[in-house]
Amino acid sequence: MSSAPTPLAVRAWRDYQDEVRRLPGMFLGSASVTGAVASTAEELYASGARRIELVEAVDLSSIGVPEAVVRTLRLLQELTARGIVVDWRLRLRLGDESTATALGHLYPPREIDGCGDAARLRADWARTFFLGKCSYRHGPGFLEIRDHRSGVLQRIVIDEPEYHAAISELTADAPAHPASPDALTDSILDALATESLTLSFGGLHWWAPCRIYRWPQPPFHV
Repeated sequence: MSSAPTPLAVRAWRDYQDEVRRLPGMFLGSASVTGAVASTAEELYASGARRIELVEAVDLSSIGVPEAVVRTLRLLQELTARGIVVDWRLRLRLGDESTATALGHLYPPREIDGCGDAARLRADWARTFFLGKCSYRHGPGFLEIRDHRSGVLQRIVIDEPEYHAAISELTADAPAHPASPDALTDSILDALATESLTLSFGGLHWWAPCRIYRWPQPPFHV
């Protein structure tokens, strides 16, 4: 029997601006996220939440609960994709700045701990962040990923059915994603990890690109 998912404590406000969210009626309350994170993010957005605080830091320095790390990153991903401001803290292993690059499409953290030049790293993250920095969309028989995390646009098109099956499992709205011998084969996981499309935490795999819910710019009219 699988254990219950680790609760993720959050606080929500109707407005993202500090001077506005302190006004009466702006605070929506606290919640404990124990269910599917994509559904929870959708519910928070529908309730009027435009700023979410993650109470606990995302600790990647010494992974104690990989399931909680993966679910927290999924929640960050889903909130970011909906244009919600996220107030969160990140703790890294010393010398692990490359992880920050892989997470650079998520809303920038308020604080980064554990690395040598945290202030510069956080400032660079905030300076280069934009909605849709690493995102994906489905087309007829293909999946397109547009990844700007390196500073240069990489466009990846995936049309192999076995990769589609693996990505469907990785993006399923479930608490966590253990490796499945049916879809998540070592060769597929290695290929996705090489492109930093997945990160692994204690045997659990997190799909990094954000789903597109809101276009960062209106469509062109021709």
